[in-house]
Amino acid sequence: MTPSTSNLPRRYPGLKPFDRTQSAVFYGRREDVVRLTNLIVQQRLVVLFAKSGIGKTSLLQAGVAQGLESQNLAPIFIRLDNPGTALTATVGETLEKNSFQSGRNETGKIDGLQETLWERMKRNDYDIDGLPATPVLVFDQFEEVFTLSHSDQSRRQFLIELADLINESMPELIRSALMDSFRGGDDKMTASIMHWWERQPDLRIVISIRSDFLHLLDEISPLIPGILRNRYQLQPLNRKQAEEAIAMPADSTGGPFASPRFTYHPDAMEQIINFLAGHEREESQASGEDFALLKRQDEIESFNLQILCQYVEEKIIREGVTEGFEVTTDFYNAQAGLEREIRDFYTKQLDLLPEAFARRTGKVLENPAEKIAVVRRLIEESLVTPNDRRCSMVDDYLIDSYPGVDQEFLDVLVDSRLLRKENRLEDFYYEISHDTLLPAVIESRDKRRQQERAAKEKEEYEAKLAEQATLRKEAEDQLAAMRKQRRMARMVAATSLITLLVSLGFGVWFTRDYISSTRDQLNNARLSAYSELFGASIPSYEELGSHPWRCWVLEHTKPPVKVSEELEITRRFKTLYETVEDSLIRGDGYFFRDDYAQALSLYYEAKDIQNNYNKLNWQYSAKNDSGRIEWRVDTTLIRERFNRLGYRIENARKALIKEFKIRQRDFEAFYEANVWGQAMRNLERMQSLLPKEEEDIEKLKRELNLEEDPRNYVRQEMEKVNAGLRKIRTF
Repeated sequence: MTPSTSNLPRRYPGLKPFDRTQSAVFYGRREDVVRLTNLIVQQRLVVLFAKSGIGKTSLLQAGVAQGLESQNLAPIFIRLDNPGTALTATVGETLEKNSFQSGRNETGKIDGLQETLWERMKRNDYDIDGLPATPVLVFDQFEEVFTLSHSDQSRRQFLIELADLINESMPELIRSALMDSFRGGDDKMTASIMHWWERQPDLRIVISIRSDFLHLLDEISPLIPGILRNRYQLQPLNRKQAEEAIAMPADSTGGPFASPRFTYHPDAMEQIINFLAGHEREESQASGEDFALLKRQDEIESFNLQILCQYVEEKIIREGVTEGFEVTTDFYNAQAGLEREIRDFYTKQLDLLPEAFARRTGKVLENPAEKIAVVRRLIEESLVTPNDRRCSMVDDYLIDSYPGVDQEFLDVLVDSRLLRKENRLEDFYYEISHDTLLPAVIESRDKRRQQERAAKEKEEYEAKLAEQATLRKEAEDQLAAMRKQRRMARMVAATSLITLLVSLGFGVWFTRDYISSTRDQLNNARLSAYSELFGASIPSYEELGSHPWRCWVLEHTKPPVKVSEELEITRRFKTLYETVEDSLIRGDGYFFRDDYAQALSLYYEAKDIQNNYNKLNWQYSAKNDSGRIEWRVDTTLIRERFNRLGYRIENARKALIKEFKIRQRDFEAFYEANVWGQAMRNLERMQSLLPKEEEDIEKLKRELNLEEDPRNYVRQEMEKVNAGLRKIRTF
């Protein structure tokens, strides 16, 4: 690849969204572009929503923007991703820098009055190629208004001013100022100026938001009643759209591009689309009419499509093929090549971490192999649930749990598209960037765990072989000594006596070896239980118990052991261990659903069970002859679990208190404004957050600076709000 080629744009942007310069290679969404463009032209407010990674930004930037401009509408893209600046100020800065703005109207300027978004949009003039244009404010990734750490005041002020624009309502601040000037006899406040002020700004507004955050718009519907009236859901690509998105950029002449024009053989196109639609897994389960229905319902995510198409294009660039090249199934190694590329995306991004780290920080990553191994464990053990689903985890936990990981390093993982970062309750949470990566992460995790188990089993096997070699050497030494004794005895005793001694010696050796192997089997079972590998320990005890002679040997040699009792004790340990893990998993589930009180209860329940587990360890551990305690279970593992439980309890308690404070502030604001319904909803949320433990109640009380029990506080405030609601009903 020549330097000039490497700097040229690609036909497929990969994981990055299409921007406005890539309209020439944006295909597959023609129907969505037309429908959404027409809806924006007709309606003052439109909400676009879809799952993460479906292509909302690409649709707006590379598709809808051109259609709007052709109808004299000027799209102005706004991102509210800077928590350090007030939201209204961010909008104002974006408007000032926009190339469509052509002038300002200073009619009826009121000195000393802060300019609102409503006034700004009345005064700003916009044009396209010298012709007047209607502005379209496109708020991309609108969920950032709620998920980033914007202040409550900034968020509230922005939503109020946005509501005035959407509801076509003059802000009360301006109306009051105008009336004061008019009543005060201001000569400048003529009827024509008052009429100018009354005219609403002509504009369109588009809100683009992830579907899992759509409920946030519903929550502000009291402020903007029609916010969800005109909405457009962007669906995954169907087969026809996917074929267009694959084939058309390859044959586009709107370059220059790094790759020559190329085409796809029909067999290759069919195979790629079937693979993206999941038919390689489902064809065996569907046939005839069922398969035809399956094909009609295909849903293809742009995320996977872009990975595969970018893979094909980069291979074309590397091999330097000529223009008009036809991609066949052999070119990308058929089905195996497609599977490998999707599967290898995860490992490729891991391998590229040193480059990503250097690109972001300007520093060299020390011990890259060790850091990549740490990242694998971080992603595969902390961001995937035991049920093989994605979960999010707060940054403090990840930083404390994995050596060498800090905030900057986590941001490198975000840049590499391995993780996604969100701000919730003034903390940053991280999760795997997309569901598409989950199968590769699970496969990598299972392979790593298998390798770790194999390494451990190999180590244990080698240790056992070494022990057996030692026993064999001892037996051989004993046999050699016995042979020497036999030769000496032959000189002084009769042949019959010698034969008797040799037989006796072999009997002793056999008995000793039998006892030794039985003890080894017992020790292996105990060692597995010591390492909390109860799934291996219990079968070992059961296998021992199936041999009566071995049980007899263990009961009648020192120290005496009853296999049945050992098995029962191990089963008790296993039951408590699995109960603790189950409570942790259920507690994590409630935590990620923001049910912090229930999560706390389950974490405390897990801690109580873990205490019983620890007591059981003390009960069945004893000192050996040297005075050292021989623990049934490794106390290091128990301490680590206590530490994890303590961290979860502290994290859930902090999240609960933060959420309670937020709801209390909102309640007080609505209470002062006599908005009883909203006040009651916040109180009900506060009631659901009340913890059950008295220790947590006391901490919540101190954090809120309350003189009374928070439970009494919530109950009393509910009575006041109910009284307010009754007054409204009576009225």
